[in-house]
Amino acid sequence: MNKKIYNKIIIYGLCLLLLSWTSSLWAQVQFKARLMTGGGPNVQASINVRINIKSYTDADEVRQLLQIFNSGGEDAFWPAFYKIDKGSVTFLGGLGLNIGLHAAYEKATDKGFKIILFSKSQGIEPGSRRLIYGGFLFLVVELDLDKNYRGDGKVFEDARIRFTEQGTIEMESYTRAPKTLVGVSLVK
Repeated sequence: MNKKIYNKIIIYGLCLLLLSWTSSLWAQVQFKARLMTGGGPNVQASINVRINIKSYTDADEVRQLLQIFNSGGEDAFWPAFYKIDKGSVTFLGGLGLNIGLHAAYEKATDKGFKIILFSKSQGIEPGSRRLIYGGFLFLVVELDLDKNYRGDGKVFEDARIRFTEQGTIEMESYTRAPKTLVGVSLVK
């Protein structure tokens, strides 16, 4: 009798361990897309993009960032923000740019899903000059997807963010017109 209970506990524990391991695999998502650059004499008209999301941001992470910012200002905020690894956006081909993601959200919409990704402001076009405007310190990627995780998106190179009371981060405004992502689709 005790051996049966012991075996059931072992099997139950192994099942929980397996479920926790596989659920972390479910959180890893990869999308492919094409960035429309507008082209030009020395610029490709479009660039292949890979978006890897390792995990989504929770309210505790946002509260910790806000607390760090309130107590230590920008000097304390940026190192804490950079330590958070939520994935990356990779621009393939000649550009070869890999931008680390430090916050990621998925929201349900009427049509499907919206995924919003955050990093530090950075130019994504080769040879472009970067001017950082006061307070527009973030790069934001928005993906508008249907229920099959297909759709389009936008890349905002210079965005201002805000922390919400619900423990999320939102884009407040941006300075330059966003770059367009087309053919966004789920890879895995």
